[in-house]
Amino acid sequence: MKQKATFALFVVTIVWGWTFIWLKQALDIAEFYSSGNQINIVSTLFVSLRFGFAIFLFFIFVPSLKKEIQGYQVWNDGFILSMFMLGGFVFQMVGLAGISPAVSAFLTSLYVLFTALILAWYSGKLQNRSLILGVVLATFGAGFIQGPPQLHYDISEWLTILCALMIAGHIIFTDISTKRVSPIGLAFTSITISTLLCILLFDLFLFLDVGKVDIVGLLSDTQFLYPLLLSSIFGTFGALVLVNIYQKYMDPVRASILYGLEPIWATFLAISLDMAEFTFWLILGGSLLLIGNLVAELGNQRVSE
Repeated sequence: MKQKATFALFVVTIVWGWTFIWLKQALDIAEFYSSGNQINIVSTLFVSLRFGFAIFLFFIFVPSLKKEIQGYQVWNDGFILSMFMLGGFVFQMVGLAGISPAVSAFLTSLYVLFTALILAWYSGKLQNRSLILGVVLATFGAGFIQGPPQLHYDISEWLTILCALMIAGHIIFTDISTKRVSPIGLAFTSITISTLLCILLFDLFLFLDVGKVDIVGLLSDTQFLYPLLLSSIFGTFGALVLVNIYQKYMDPVRASILYGLEPIWATFLAISLDMAEFTFWLILGGSLLLIGNLVAELGNQRVSE
């Protein structure tokens, strides 16, 4: 089952790599319907609709949904997961306004390290040496894939560090909650609550910047709707269902290292679509990520034996 789980989460990293491309395409189109820098409004609208549409997919593809979401625990755990999910999104989005993509990538990649440290603190002992080495390699690989970060320790950087903590919390709590409630039910409740919270956040941003985005025109543009639907179907519904079903069969630290492959796919896809340039840092960061995953996987196999 561990091999099946590894393959499933590997597929998830590829899909999530595509979501960066889809979001970028949507934001580029949104520039024609907004005045000034309205990335907060458009990004929140995109995520709200992405999650909202995914809710309807559950009713279509999960006949037993009513049974899966019964009980207080699945909604309570879904709420906690949604707070981690939305917290990571908000802190990263706000932080990006004041730092470069390279710095954001590096600080966000700290979630791999945070996952290992939190679990080590909780258990009272460090993980096996192979996992620790994999953590270090994956952290620096993901962090340097867009170039060396220039840190200044300002508020934007600290917000992005909080984003990394939220992602680590999401990985760890997914491992905990999917072992006690329905994984599919948990996916539905967390997405539903995240949608409601995103709508509230969108209303707040809209209130602060009234009249600067032509929402009707934007939602009528197929070039915005197409990446939105792809993100919803594959990036939210498909990916989160796979994560909730299979991550519980894998050590959370190992899962966090595997998730670190996501920026590799995003960068390669961006290069193939002429949205980014091929650089030495891609080779260095990608190599460290792949080696980190290989070291962690081989160490995990030895422990299993």
